[in-house]
Amino acid sequence: MASGETGTVVAAHSPSGLSRMFGALYQNPYYRTFWFGNQASTLMFQMQMVAQGYLAYTLTGSAEALGIVGLVQGLPQLVFSPLTGVIADRYPKRTLLILNQTALCITSLVVGVLIGLGLIQYWHLLVTGFIQGLCTAINMPARQSWIPSLVAQDDLPNAIALNNAGLNASRIVGPSVAGILIAIPWFNVNGVYYLRVAAFAWVLWSLLQIPIIGEPDAESHRGKVYEEMTAGLRYIWKHETLAPLFTFAIVTLLLGSAYQTLLPAFALSTLNVGSEGLGLMMTAVGVGALAGSLSMAYFSRSRRKGRIQAIAGTSLGIGLLCFGIFSRFQIFPLVLLALLVVGISNDFNSTVNNTLMLLNTDRALYGRVTAIYMMTWSLAPLASAPFGAMMDRIGGPSTMILIGGALALFVVSMAVFHPGYRRLT
Repeated sequence: MASGETGTVVAAHSPSGLSRMFGALYQNPYYRTFWFGNQASTLMFQMQMVAQGYLAYTLTGSAEALGIVGLVQGLPQLVFSPLTGVIADRYPKRTLLILNQTALCITSLVVGVLIGLGLIQYWHLLVTGFIQGLCTAINMPARQSWIPSLVAQDDLPNAIALNNAGLNASRIVGPSVAGILIAIPWFNVNGVYYLRVAAFAWVLWSLLQIPIIGEPDAESHRGKVYEEMTAGLRYIWKHETLAPLFTFAIVTLLLGSAYQTLLPAFALSTLNVGSEGLGLMMTAVGVGALAGSLSMAYFSRSRRKGRIQAIAGTSLGIGLLCFGIFSRFQIFPLVLLALLVVGISNDFNSTVNNTLMLLNTDRALYGRVTAIYMMTWSLAPLASAPFGAMMDRIGGPSTMILIGGALALFVVSMAVFHPGYRRLT
């Protein structure tokens, strides 16, 4: 086993079994430490999101107020991502993540104490929500762009897939656990905030176990901040591989993610399955996403990632189309099966896209390119309004059939006709 200047560990790989699916965890001790610490952080983030929504609604009784908290938390990621990408490239990732986690710990502690003292007010959630959103805007590019420094390049696709698998597992487990804990009288909602403070110790310990090796020297970055902020976008625009990948990401996010916002309307109006059915629909998507991450981890060493992404993107469109058809005929078991396929395909697609962007990006620009890519995620909710209006006019099934068909047609067209996409490596 040899260790490179970036802290990367290179070792022999078994081509089959668990070592193939979890190769990055087996072979890279720094990444293994990073991964377990990251799981604690993402799990508590999902739990706190539930607690925050519960608290906002109980304080105001207003769904609009609940939406405003989400808007305030999501806005910093859209506005500040170009700047946070520069920060991620200028300064050591470990230092940024430690400061980030400290800020999140303090805000959780403040909210927990205010709840315990009976002093919590709605505006407190707006302020802390904005701080959390800003921390997320820094956290995402710093974490994602740090992964290539922790693993060998051959292990990078597997590492990204396992990172996504942990995130999807947190999305499934976190809300359920939070709901149970909030229902316990002696634990309640403030207990979730205190639990995040306790988890901070584990996250901090895991970060401190990883040395600062191969990180950028802040003194080496002397350019103007504005120029560095736009450097990532210019780099993507001129790159023959990144440009189509970025286009692919935006279109698949706009067309392939809006269905999540519209699921309550399908459950309550189109399918008439109530809140229990909505829970099953969301679970099917979550389980599919987790299965997609683990499957992608298994196939991560394949050199035909462009083809895998094209198949996944087409499957996502077909899955949405089938979801619309089965919803029209109200065949609920097949609706769940279609959503399972959507979850698997969507995660396959996003994981491969993220991997290919990092593999084709200059290491000095990892933070900025990743930040711009993460910023596209905040664009996905923008498609919900027009598609919701379309659903009111032509019905949910017809809307999904049109969206799914358009997405599948776009992916096939990119794979067949776009020269930059066909040369993906």
